[in-house]
Amino acid sequence: MKPIVVAETEKGRVKLTYPHLPDFELKMDFNPIIDKFHLAGSFCLVHWQAKPFGLRRWGVYDGGKDKYYPFTWNGALCSTPPRFLQIDEELVKSVPTAALLFLDTTVVLKEYLTLASVRQNAETR
Repeated sequence: MKPIVVAETEKGRVKLTYPHLPDFELKMDFNPIIDKFHLAGSFCLVHWQAKPFGLRRWGVYDGGKDKYYPFTWNGALCSTPPRFLQIDEELVKSVPTAALLFLDTTVVLKEYLTLASVRQNAETR
């Protein structure tokens, strides 16, 4: 898979650039979802990157860390079931407008990107 550069711009907002596509950037704002569902603390929002064609992959925004991680479909493990969230894309003009919510989770980077329970993480440190 071709390289991707993640450049967080401000809380809840992320910009992805691709070195081989100098005129393309993907700007995402997770704040409409965070605000609509009153999310706070440790949570992760997983979504499918709809662009650019041919380089699509999954991404996870870790709300507790305010960090974004792109990953391939077979590069993640999840230890808790998600809740499905969607906001009206007629009212919100930013992306993403739909995500899987993993409450009380954080991203752990090892061999795989893992969405792990915050409580479990604290116990295993």
